[in-house]
Amino acid sequence: MRQVGLAVGIVLLLYFFSTNAELSQILAGVAILLFGISSLGNGFKSFSDGLLEKVLKKSTSTTPKSITFGTIATVIMQSSTLVSVISISFLSAGLITLARGLGVVFGANLGNSAGSWIIVGLSNIKISDLALPLVVVGALLSLQKAKLYKGLGGVFIGLGFFFLGVAYIKDGFSASGDMINFAQFSADGYLGAFIFCGVGALLTGIVQSSHATLAMILLALSAGQLTYENALAATLGTSVGGVVTAVVASLSANIEGKKLAIGNCVFNFTIAIIVLALFPLFVQLVNFGSSTFGIAEDNYALKVAFFHTLFNLIAVLIISPFIPQIVAFLDKTVKAPKDKDISAPEFLKYEIIEYPDEALNAIENEIKHLYDNAFAIIVHTLGFSREDIRSQEELSELVKKPWYKGDVDIDYLYQKKIKALFDAIMDFSSEAQAYIDDQSRIERVYSLKVAARSLLEAVKILKLAQKNLKTYSTSPNPALSGLYNTLRMELAELLRSGEDLKKMTPENIALIVSQLNEAKKFFEVRDKEALSKVEALISEKKITVSQGTSVLNDSSFIDNISKEIIEAIRIIYAHFVQRATADDQDDGSFEREYDS
Repeated sequence: MRQVGLAVGIVLLLYFFSTNAELSQILAGVAILLFGISSLGNGFKSFSDGLLEKVLKKSTSTTPKSITFGTIATVIMQSSTLVSVISISFLSAGLITLARGLGVVFGANLGNSAGSWIIVGLSNIKISDLALPLVVVGALLSLQKAKLYKGLGGVFIGLGFFFLGVAYIKDGFSASGDMINFAQFSADGYLGAFIFCGVGALLTGIVQSSHATLAMILLALSAGQLTYENALAATLGTSVGGVVTAVVASLSANIEGKKLAIGNCVFNFTIAIIVLALFPLFVQLVNFGSSTFGIAEDNYALKVAFFHTLFNLIAVLIISPFIPQIVAFLDKTVKAPKDKDISAPEFLKYEIIEYPDEALNAIENEIKHLYDNAFAIIVHTLGFSREDIRSQEELSELVKKPWYKGDVDIDYLYQKKIKALFDAIMDFSSEAQAYIDDQSRIERVYSLKVAARSLLEAVKILKLAQKNLKTYSTSPNPALSGLYNTLRMELAELLRSGEDLKKMTPENIALIVSQLNEAKKFFEVRDKEALSKVEALISEKKITVSQGTSVLNDSSFIDNISKEIIEAIRIIYAHFVQRATADDQDDGSFEREYDS
C-alpha cells in the first residue's frame, strides 16, 4: 500500500511539473528546502561529534534548564526534529527522565518559532545570490577527510539549499498571480481559524517539516495570496502537524520514547485548542504586541512570526508547570504491550509490599519461578527434556538418546526468561526492604537476592559451554564424547535432585540439602582429577591437546554452574526446612510450565 501511494504521488508531481510552471517552482522550492533542512541537521550532528549529546546530558538537571537547552539547540540548528530525536534516544536509553525530555521538546517548540523570523528576514533580501556560493563551499568542505570539515560542509550545504528553497517558493508565489491564490478561499472568524489551522496541520503532516510549511505560508502572505488572520491560523496548524515527525521518530523507540512523543502532542494540541478558542483575543494580542515592539501595522509577515513565538511562549509558561502531572498521566495510561515471550512476575504484587510476611513469601515464590525458568533452559541446552530429568530413567541411557532440541538461543532466553524476571525481583525486593524492620527477615531477603543472582550467573556461564557440549557429546570419538556426556550427566543429576526436593518431606529435604552441600565441595576440588584424566587421554592419543583444553575449560564451566545451582537450592530450601513443620505442604507454586 505504501509503495502504491508513493507511485501515485510521483505521478501527480510529474503531472503538476508538466502542466503548471509556477506550482512546479513552489514544489521544487519545498523539496530543496527540505533537503537543506536535512543537510543542516546532519552537518550539525557530524560537526558537534557528540557535543550535543554531552550538553544535553549536562543541561537537563531541572525543567527550566531542559526548556532552555531545547530552545537554544533548535534556534542554532533550525531542526526541532533532530533535538526531539536525540531526546527520544536519550530517554529510551535511560540517560534522562521523561520529565526532562518533555522540557527539552517544549523548548524545541519555542525554538522552532525562530524559523519564522529567519524566513521573513530572508524574504526581504535577494538570497539566491548567496545560496549557490554556500553550496559550492559546502561541497568542497564535504570532500575533505577531516570530520570537522565534513560537518562544516554539511552545514554550509544545508544553509545554501535552505536559502535556495525559500527563493524558489518566493518566486513561485510571485509569478503565480491569481493562479494560486489562497485568499479566494479566505474565511473570517472562528470558521476561518479552524479551516486554515487544519490546512497548516495537513501540509506540515504531508511534508513533515514545519519550516517548509511556514515558508509557504509567509511567502504566500507576502505575495498577497493569503489573508493575515488565515495566515495566523495556518501557522498555528504547523505546530499541530509538526507532531507527525516526532511520532514517526518514536515508532522505533521504546515505551519511554513513545511517551515523550505523546507528551509533545499534548503540548501542541493544548495550545492549539486554547488559541482557537480565544482566537479573536490572540489577534488583538498580536496587534498590541507588534506595535509595542515597533513592528509596522502592515508588516503582516513579521506579525505572523511574532504570533508564532507568542503562542509557543505562552504554551511553555502555561503547560510546563504541569509536567509532573503529565508524566504521571503518561505513566498510568501509556504502557508497553506485553511481550508474550517475557516471563512476567507471577507473585510480585505491589499492593502487598507494605506487609513484610506477604512480601517475603512473594519473593520466595518468584525465586522458585526463576529457578524453573533456569532449569528449563539448562536442561534443554544439555539436550534433555524436562520429562527426562523428572523421570527415573538412568542418565547413562538418556545420553544415548537423540539430542532433545535444536540449538537453544540462550542469549534470547536469558533476556526474556531470566534477566527480565531477575530485574523485577531485585526492584520488588529493594522496595520491600523499606517496610521490613526485623533483622532476620532482612537477612532472608538478602539471601534470596543472592539465590536469584546465582541462577542468573548459572545461565550466563552455560552460554560459554553450549557449543562444545553439543558438538563433542555427539562426536564419533568415544573418548571425547564420553567426557562430555559425563559432564552432561553430572549436571543432569544435580538438576534431578533439585526436582526431587519438591516431592519430599522436610526431613528428607534436609538430608538432600546436606548432600548437595557436600557435592558443592566436590565441584570445588575436582580440578586435579579432571586434569589427570585429560592428560592420560592425550598421552594415549585418544584426544588432541586442543580437545583436552576444551574439556578442562568446559568442565570448569559446568562446575561453576553446579555451584551456582546448589547455592540457589540451598537458600531456597534451607528456609523451607525451618518452617516446614508449620507449613507442611507445598502449594505447587514451584512447578511452572515453560517452553523454550
